Amino acid sequence: MKNHAIFKHLTQEEFEQIIHIFQEKRIKKDTLIIKEGETGDSAFLLAEGKVSVVKETIYGEDYVVTIIEAGGDEFFGEINLIDKGKRTSTIKAIEDSVILEVTSDKLKNFMDKNPIIGYKIMWYMSKSLARHLRKSDSDVITLFNALVEVVEND
Repeated sequence: MKNHAIFKHLTQEEFEQIIHIFQEKRIKKDTLIIKEGETGDSAFLLAEGKVSVVKETIYGEDYVVTIIEAGGDEFFGEINLIDKGKRTSTIKAIEDSVILEVTSDKLKNFMDKNPIIGYKIMWYMSKSLARHLRKSDSDVITLFNALVEVVEND
């Protein structure tokens, strides 16, 4: 896990300090890890396996937005570490997987005691959230343009 983007800028010693706040969980295929709309206070790293990111359509049907495979740099649920709000997507294991979970309280307590490491982690999370926000903005523009085209052609 040291090669995951959230840890890349940490020294080996820093990594060994922070990894202990993550709880390893083994997840069976077809298990929901996160359910869209539920409140949560934790985030996850995918250590092994593959998960799908699912959004519910207005018709109540599931739509797979993307697939996340272990070995990438995805960190999901991270917004809930900050606001403990509602989950924005459903995350479902599409094969047996291993995740590392960290709660908001554990992370905050760790960062209070280790501000240098905390700064590095928050910098990564800020960049990750900015990347997600830019992608969402791009998607909104695409949808808006499609809507304008439909309205103008009616």
